[in-house]
Amino acid sequence: MSLHDKQITWEELHNFPNQVLARDQSEKILANIREERRKMLKQQKRGKYVGWMASGLVTCALLFAFIWMKPFSFPAETAGSTSSVDTKISTAAQKAIEATGITKKFHFEETEQETDYLIVRTKDRESIVTFKPNSLEVRTVYAMVSVNELPDMYKKYVETARAAFQVAKQDVHFEQGHLFQDKEKTTLSFYLENTKAGKQQYAQVDVKTNKVSAFLIEYKPDDVDQKYVSIAEKAFMHISNNKRFSFTEASKSSDKKEEMWKLTNTQDRYSVQVGARTGKVYHIGYVTDYRIKSINEVVSVAKPLIQSIFGLDVTGYTAYGGRDWGGYVLKHEGKPDVTVFIANFDIGNISGISVKW
Repeated sequence: MSLHDKQITWEELHNFPNQVLARDQSEKILANIREERRKMLKQQKRGKYVGWMASGLVTCALLFAFIWMKPFSFPAETAGSTSSVDTKISTAAQKAIEATGITKKFHFEETEQETDYLIVRTKDRESIVTFKPNSLEVRTVYAMVSVNELPDMYKKYVETARAAFQVAKQDVHFEQGHLFQDKEKTTLSFYLENTKAGKQQYAQVDVKTNKVSAFLIEYKPDDVDQKYVSIAEKAFMHISNNKRFSFTEASKSSDKKEEMWKLTNTQDRYSVQVGARTGKVYHIGYVTDYRIKSINEVVSVAKPLIQSIFGLDVTGYTAYGGRDWGGYVLKHEGKPDVTVFIANFDIGNISGISVKW
């Protein structure tokens, strides 16, 4: 694929704000996407530090995009060509599905050859199977079926997912289950369809342990532990000169390091993410009056905010990036990376800060 085509693909990836993808699948895709981005940046030869500026700001944007991609909207890979499916391959794909215990028949109509794997899928993305190159050895299996079509061996996982929503005082009804299997594990994800666009709730269950391994669940703000609400309010007071804040929405989700609370005011457009175990602030989004005119001012301007909100001293940090990247990444060996986002490129005012604890 040409550099121009890759760039178009990247632009298209940002057009999925209203969809969701289970975390274990999104991480696997992101690993491939990051490698493609690395190759692009190397070809563009835009300077010594551009590569990992992309891994900071661009990866954040990609993660946001993929978090909202529906599991049955698995994106086509960035290379290869689509063609009709050979009978041997479609048969092998169906057998791979049946090996998971699912008996539903799928009509595989598309294949896409990559360097490291072969993708076989239905047109509607209800099922996707990947094989190792030049073989019929299965790498991954994905299938979407109605809950009624799940074999009895999987019925207990429906109840596990339902229990996760009951913690948030929600009565739920799942219509579909999304099975994903690779060499490491098998998961079943269940989604609520009657949620707001861009906020689709789900619970993913690890089949081996029958425990919820990933989720996004909405709560009423009044049902959130006051401890986290107080942490969020305090963070905003530091960034807004003691203005009082309230939250219209709340959610809890899984993360690699710890579960995360997110408190949001949709009308005034501000939000904060707080670790459920540590109580640390991971991200705050709020358009401030703090302005950064050049990269030389990033550390000095953002330092008091980062210190007061996150309790992190960025003395000795080095800034990379710029307004044309949408912000800056602050780095120091052995310390957490910090991303400073810019709202208005002409003004340079800070609109958000994230710490990678």
